Amino acid sequence: MPNLEKLMYLAGVSADYLDYSGRHQTVAFEQRLKILAAMGYAVADPAQVAEQVFELDAKPWQNWVPPFTIINAGEALKLYFHPDELAAEFCWTIRLEDNSCLNGQFVPLHYPENGDYSIDSMRYSARAIALPPLPIGYHRIEVARGDNTATGELAVCPAHCFEASPVGDKQWGITCQLYSLRSARNWGIGDFLDLVELIDCLAPLKAGMIGLNPLHALCSDNPDAVSPYSPSDRRFLNPLYLAPELMPEFNTELMDADDSLLSAVATLRQGTLVDYPAVSALKYRLFEILYERFRQQHLTQHSASCQAFRHFRAEGGEALQTFCEYEAARNPHARRFATEPDFFAYLQWQASCQLEHCQQHAAAQGMAIGLIGDIAVGSVSPGNEVQANRDIYRTGATIGAPPDPFSSTGQDWGLPVTNPVSLRQGHFRQFIQLLRANMTGYGAIRIDHVMSLMRLWWCLPTDEYPYRTGAYVYYPFTELLALLRLESQRCRCQVIGEDLGVVPQDFRHEMFINRILGNSVFYFEQHHNHYFKSPHEHREQAVLMVTNHDVPTLADWWSGGDIQRRFDLGVIQDEAELSQVAGQRQQEKHHLLHLLTEQGLLPPAWRPDHVHQPYDIDLCEAIHRHCARSASRWVLLQLEDLQMMTEPVNIPGTFREYPNWRRKQASNTADVLTDAAVMRLLTSVDKERTRDPV
Repeated sequence: MPNLEKLMYLAGVSADYLDYSGRHQTVAFEQRLKILAAMGYAVADPAQVAEQVFELDAKPWQNWVPPFTIINAGEALKLYFHPDELAAEFCWTIRLEDNSCLNGQFVPLHYPENGDYSIDSMRYSARAIALPPLPIGYHRIEVARGDNTATGELAVCPAHCFEASPVGDKQWGITCQLYSLRSARNWGIGDFLDLVELIDCLAPLKAGMIGLNPLHALCSDNPDAVSPYSPSDRRFLNPLYLAPELMPEFNTELMDADDSLLSAVATLRQGTLVDYPAVSALKYRLFEILYERFRQQHLTQHSASCQAFRHFRAEGGEALQTFCEYEAARNPHARRFATEPDFFAYLQWQASCQLEHCQQHAAAQGMAIGLIGDIAVGSVSPGNEVQANRDIYRTGATIGAPPDPFSSTGQDWGLPVTNPVSLRQGHFRQFIQLLRANMTGYGAIRIDHVMSLMRLWWCLPTDEYPYRTGAYVYYPFTELLALLRLESQRCRCQVIGEDLGVVPQDFRHEMFINRILGNSVFYFEQHHNHYFKSPHEHREQAVLMVTNHDVPTLADWWSGGDIQRRFDLGVIQDEAELSQVAGQRQQEKHHLLHLLTEQGLLPPAWRPDHVHQPYDIDLCEAIHRHCARSASRWVLLQLEDLQMMTEPVNIPGTFREYPNWRRKQASNTADVLTDAAVMRLLTSVDKERTRDPV
C-alpha cells in the first residue's frame, strides 16, 4: 500500500461509503487528500508522509506499554515486545484508583500472541497478558525489567451501559425546551425552578422522565448564538437557566426594593419569544448582587459554603479555570465582576447545584428516570471548548451529512471536527470530560448524532460544493464505546443514541449489545410504502418521540402549515416540490386514520377519509394513545403537542428567516397540566403503557 493511502487509512479517511439508498459511492483521491491535509498532516513531502506513517503504525510496537490502554473487565492486557525480550522475566504493578496496588510477574513467551509487526527485519510480538480481576475504572500500570520501566494509564470498562429501568418496564414522559417554559414567576426564560414545577405536575400523573434540550453554555458575546445545538462549551451550563430564587443569597427584598427590576421582569415574562439580550442583562445584574453577598458572607468567612465552592473549583480543574477565564474576557453582560473568573465559576457552581437538585427532586417524587439530558454533536469554532482544545479540534473542516432524501445537496452544520488520532493521543480526556460533565445531574443522556462515535462526515467549506465533496472520517469506535459504558456505569446514567439519518451497517447491533437505546420519531416510523408501522413493529430498545424540536408539531403537521411555512421561507425550492410534499402528506394522513381505525382508536367524530377535517384534541389523544402502545421501552410526548401549538421550535435550514430556539410555550406549565383534556390524555397514555400488548 502506498504511504499516502496508508496514512489515509491510519487517520480514518474513508475511500468509499454506502449512501442513504444503499448505493456504493467512491470518494475521489484528491478529496481524501484535502481531508488529510485538514487534519494537519503534511501530504506533499514523501519523506514526511513516511515519517507520519511510522509514528502511527510502527512506533507503538516499540514500547511495552501503550500510553493509554482500554480493556473490558476480565480481558487480557496487550503488551508489545522485541523478539530478544520474549523469554525475559518482567514485573508488573497496577495502582488502582483507590491507591491500592496489585503486583505480578510474567514471561511474554508463556502468553498467547496477539499480533506482530516487522520493523527493520525485527519481528515485534504482541502478547495477551492475563491479569487478576480488576475493578472498572481508571488505573495506572507499570511494567519493569531490571532498571527499565514503562508506564501507562489503564481504563477497565464494563460490558454494557447502565440501565436505569428494568427491561420490559415501559416508561413515558414529556420533552420540552427548558428555556420555553412559562410560569407566573420566571424572568422571561424557563429555568430550574420552572423545571421543579414541571416535575411536580407530571409525577402525580405517573410520568417517569422529562427530556430536555442541551443546557450547554452558549457564546455569551454573540446575541444570535441561541441554538442549544451550537454551544460554546458542552462541558458547562448556561447560567441563564439559573433560578434566582433557588440561589441561597436571594431574598424577596431585592425585588421589592427595585420597581424597575419588577417591571422589566414582568415585560420579559409576557413576551412570546425569549429576548436573550434583555434576559441576560437583567439576570447578570442580579447575579452580581448575589455574588457580592456570597463573597461577603462566605468567601471572607471561610464558611461551609465557601468550602463547597472551593471544592467545586478544584474538581473542575483546568477545564473550569479556562472556561471562566474565557468568559471573563468575553462576557458582555457582567459589569462589576466582568474580569473575575471566580464570578463565572460561582454561576457554574450554582447551575450545577440546581440541576442536581432537580434530578434529586424528580427521584423523590417517584420518577423512575428523572431528567434526560442532551449532548450536542459539537461546539462552535469561536467557543471555549474548541479554543481550549486546539490540539484535538480542526477548524479547517466542519461536521455535516452527505446528500439524502431530506437534503439533496447534503448538510453542513458549521461545527469544527475533532481529529480522531489526536483524540486517542490525548488519552480521550476531552471525550471523558464531556461524558462526565453531561451525565452528572441526569438519569439518562441522549447523544445527538450518536453515529459520530463511529464516523463523521467532514465538509471542506473552501470547496464550491462542500457537501457533495465531503468524506467520512472514522473514529476509534471500540474505544469510545468502552469509555461510554464506563462513564455510564460510574455516573449511573442510561444512554440514548440519536440514530436518525444514514446509519452505518451493524451500528444498531452494537448499540443493542452495549444497551444503548435508539431514538425514533413517530413521523418516521413508516414502511417504504409510507404506511405507518403498527405499535408492535416499533423497535423495542428505543425511545419513541411523538415529535421533537426538528419536526413540526402534530397540529402543524396535520394542517400542513409546516409545508407552506418552509415554502415561504425558501426551504422548499419551488411549486413542483411543494405540490409533491403536500401530496405525500395527504397520503400519510389517510394512512394514519386507517391505522387508528385498525387500532380501535379513531374518535367517534372522525372517519378514515376525513383527511381535511380540522385537527382537534380527540385526534390528538388518539395519536398519543397509538404511540403509547409502542413496543419501544420509553415514549416521550412533546409539551407543545398537549397545547396543540403550531409554531415550531426550530425550522432546519433556516437561521435569520425564522426565530429559531426562542419561541415560548403557549401557556404556563401549571395551566397546561391541570387542563381537564390534557389530564385525560396523559391518563390514557399511562394506561396504554401499562396495558397488555395487542
